[in-house]
Amino acid sequence: MAPFFVLSSARAGSTSFARILDSASNGCCLTEPVPNLNTETRLAMDGRLNDTGAVVAEMIAPRVRPEGIEVYGEKNVTYGPFVGALHSQLDARFMLLARDGRDVVRSLMDWHEQMFGTVYREAPEAGHLSTRARASAGALPVHLDTSDFARPRPLPGEPMYDRWLDASRFEMCAWYWARIYRLYLDELASVPESAWFRLDYTHASADDILEAARFLGLEGLERDSVAEMLDARINSLRDRCDEDPSFPAWMAWNGGQRRLFTELAEDTMTRLGYWDAPATRWKPTGFGECWQERAADVEWYRWMYEGRKRMHEDAIAWVNGLGGERAVMDFGCGVGEGYCDAFSDRAYIGIDLAGPSIEWATTNRSNPKHRYETRDFIADPPVRAADIVMSSGTIDNAYDPEAYLDAMISASREFIYLTCYRGWFPELEEHRFMWSARDGCFYADLSAARLRDHLEKRGCTGISIEPRPTGRVDIPFETRVIARVPEVTR
Repeated sequence: MAPFFVLSSARAGSTSFARILDSASNGCCLTEPVPNLNTETRLAMDGRLNDTGAVVAEMIAPRVRPEGIEVYGEKNVTYGPFVGALHSQLDARFMLLARDGRDVVRSLMDWHEQMFGTVYREAPEAGHLSTRARASAGALPVHLDTSDFARPRPLPGEPMYDRWLDASRFEMCAWYWARIYRLYLDELASVPESAWFRLDYTHASADDILEAARFLGLEGLERDSVAEMLDARINSLRDRCDEDPSFPAWMAWNGGQRRLFTELAEDTMTRLGYWDAPATRWKPTGFGECWQERAADVEWYRWMYEGRKRMHEDAIAWVNGLGGERAVMDFGCGVGEGYCDAFSDRAYIGIDLAGPSIEWATTNRSNPKHRYETRDFIADPPVRAADIVMSSGTIDNAYDPEAYLDAMISASREFIYLTCYRGWFPELEEHRFMWSARDGCFYADLSAARLRDHLEKRGCTGISIEPRPTGRVDIPFETRVIARVPEVTR
């Protein structure tokens, strides 16, 4: 049977995957056999090696048909430029092992700081190196570090080229992941679709591994054994040094890290299907569970309203102070507590993610001028649906504050009005996020400067971002945002 090659970036799980496949009864999957093409792949990516076929013929072909092995496979992270030659010379098959780039970046940062200290050694900051990583880096001179040499660098004319040496290691890792998978996808486009299989290792299950093994013709893998090896997290920090990751998971990245990663990796994240729309790029699995669990809990919504009553009264007074009969849309309305009465004489549209709460409000709120709608308004915002779009203490729990503002602007014909219940943070240069898997929502401290910057970029005018006293000891001030939306959205 034709040999196979596992294609992946570093820290995408390919060592774990290869060791699982290597337990097959009728084949093998070697982990980084030598020669591993560290030098050759970099030269090829830099345009300094023209004959990739000669490299395959001389360095890889001699080892791929060992005696007594029905299915031969191997994994390295250096096959990108050689995919075409591997297929044409060896009729090779490929397993594209992908992992969410945000998880790879985190793992690369941890690998550098806690294990080896050798990921993009030219980065301007050394990082917070452990004793182990410092010793490992010190024992390997830069000119002998072929693994780091093998990682791609931007070429003249590419957007990152001029600022590469000023980029942080975080940026370099994000660029690396995007670049290497772009290379794989481009190269695989030249081979028959029947010759390759993609496996997403981000949340791979035993069944996913077994499906991949069937594609490769490997036999003898038992589901329970595969699951046990997956659970062992082979080649993780826990496996290698009995330590946990220290670099933040992407759900805790700040707004600046989000922007940088988006700039560098959006195209590849989209091509691999991790992002399908700009508005939901930062939406984790399980988002919104806290509202679903408390859906239609009227007493809970009443308690929340009373706890921030001054903020709600501010909002109601501001809307009424505009005069006229402007229609109001409320993002994150819950069961309409408070606002259904305050806006009884005007058109009011309540929008919420929790369907049962909307069903309760629709059934129990009988005002003919009011209606309620279940919708993820960030992912699917209404368009010019009301004169005023307001939101009270919900943006702080959203998965993307900028996308939240965009949705409000899209839905409004005149004004947006919102409050951020977690406080007033004028000192923050970037939004600060904490993800709660238990609650299924973010708890974000929002930068007033970044909120203003985004509204200005969107063309809003009359922007007011200020602290509002709450009368509470725990949170003395909340952030209030008011803006007139640009003409194009009216």
